[in-house]
Amino acid sequence: MTLEDIKKEAAQYKYGDVQSLSLKITELKNKGVSFLGCVAFVQVNQNISLKEARELTLKLDSYTNEEKERIDYFHKLMLSEFNEEE
Repeated sequence: MTLEDIKKEAAQYKYGDVQSLSLKITELKNKGVSFLGCVAFVQVNQNISLKEARELTLKLDSYTNEEKERIDYFHKLMLSEFNEEE
């Protein structure tokens, strides 16, 4: 799926509750949508900031604790590299 496809689907998806959103993200993940693609889906669907979407996506049951730790590790690594450049 392209980013445009993800955003289009997010705009059409009717949010029910956190559990239904979690199931939708799991469905996208199983289709091969990356973590960033899932964050984009949540951001558009919930009409929230990128930071809020990342945090909400990580709170969903769609990712295992190991996956969440790995995602968080790489996020912190990326931020530390940005801070080194400043």
